[in-house]
Amino acid sequence: MGMLPLLLILLLFQIALAEECSKEEVLSQIKALVERDYLWRDRVENFDWKSEEEFIGYLRKIGDRWSAITRQEEDRLWYSSSKMVGIGIRWDDRGYVKKVFAGSPAEEYGIKEDDLIVAINGISDKNQWRRAIREAKDFVEIDLIRKGFFISLSVKKGEFVVPIIEDFRVISFEDKRIGYVKLANFTQPAAEEFKRFLEKFKEEGIDLLILDLRDNGGGLISVAKSIADMLIGGEGVMFYLEGRGKNLGLYTFKGKEAFNKPIIVLVNKQTASAAELLTMLLKRYAKALIVGENTVGKYVGSNLYPLNACGKVLRLVTFEMKLPTGESITGDKGIEPDCRLADGDFINRSMECFYNRTFGVAPSTQP
Repeated sequence: MGMLPLLLILLLFQIALAEECSKEEVLSQIKALVERDYLWRDRVENFDWKSEEEFIGYLRKIGDRWSAITRQEEDRLWYSSSKMVGIGIRWDDRGYVKKVFAGSPAEEYGIKEDDLIVAINGISDKNQWRRAIREAKDFVEIDLIRKGFFISLSVKKGEFVVPIIEDFRVISFEDKRIGYVKLANFTQPAAEEFKRFLEKFKEEGIDLLILDLRDNGGGLISVAKSIADMLIGGEGVMFYLEGRGKNLGLYTFKGKEAFNKPIIVLVNKQTASAAELLTMLLKRYAKALIVGENTVGKYVGSNLYPLNACGKVLRLVTFEMKLPTGESITGDKGIEPDCRLADGDFINRSMECFYNRTFGVAPSTQP
């Protein structure tokens, strides 16, 4: 009999929680936030959404690729410590696995680099795979081909760490010493990590910096600004954020130029958001050479809004990132590289491009 009151309390708690997490409450909160803060409120004609899925589907139809409903704990893990919840792989345009993160569920379940993914959760459209992984509750079904054999794996989602600095080297090229660093994201620890490696480059006496932002999907604007402060200087406004007809923040130069060396930035189709912001700032203020492919074209940013007591969060597009001229940092087609390069030896090809653009000659005949 002593257990009955406890069970009754638990039952009442579950009922109260269900009320706090009701679909109606979530939709009501979403509608209020869209009405108040959504950057593209003028595109919204119908607020009669019956579910979260219908709401997100509506946003996709009006051209919003970025707003999403996520879990608060997952966002906290990502931004604070560069941890993700998923399976831990990166693939190329053809569907080949190019990276399996150490300690990830993918590594545990045996996914290997160069596996060819055929479908994820039954979806063959590569553009939908990230969404399919994100929306899977527990297990992700992966169909792949390895050395001619068809394999199906059921991978349980879990936490894994995305290294902030994926690669770091000092390379000799002709008479130059090149500092190469691949920066994977703009989570909270990234600024200090980048600063540490930049100091090493300075100690090594490098002549040129190659900053690799390929596959960098962005993160915190404040972190991108901190890294920009290490590399460029000036006076006045560096960039600003604009919401629906109002300024949401001015970002000014910190002071004098901090890094007086040529910079090459490597980008690709996955370079987005804060990574695009830093790319454009380096191009504009440090005359950086941009090499690679057109970037994603994510010139907008989001705010996070808790939706209920169950941990759901709305990531809602609320502002554009703009240069002092009033132009967005990029358009829908992304940042156009100065030298187009989709694959191959990026470092050597980048240096060839640098010499051609700087001196008008090939590296071996530079003045």
